[in-house]
Amino acid sequence: MINSGYGYTIYIENSLGMNKIRPEKKLLNSVSEYSEHLILMYEYCENFFQLNSDITLEEHDNSKKIKVNWGQQYDVEQLMEHAIVHILRHRRQIENFTRILECKS
Repeated sequence: MINSGYGYTIYIENSLGMNKIRPEKKLLNSVSEYSEHLILMYEYCENFFQLNSDITLEEHDNSKKIKVNWGQQYDVEQLMEHAIVHILRHRRQIENFTRILECKS
């Protein structure tokens, strides 16, 4: 999820010609380490939007939308909405997995 968080911001940066590279995925071994990296990712995204406060959020011209690796095209607002839903999707997957584990014990 942390890697994806960087990825969404980097998609936007690259659509503006910044040529950023997505960070390598890291295996995190503790809740505190995960929390630290989650905060860093959030700050990276927040910093981008503070430095680019005049960025166009909605784009109706498909040729100006951001094409992502899974084939969809998004404007900035849609991509950020997708990022939020991504987190909710993982939360639901984790909750379902937890229920399965509880039933097996």
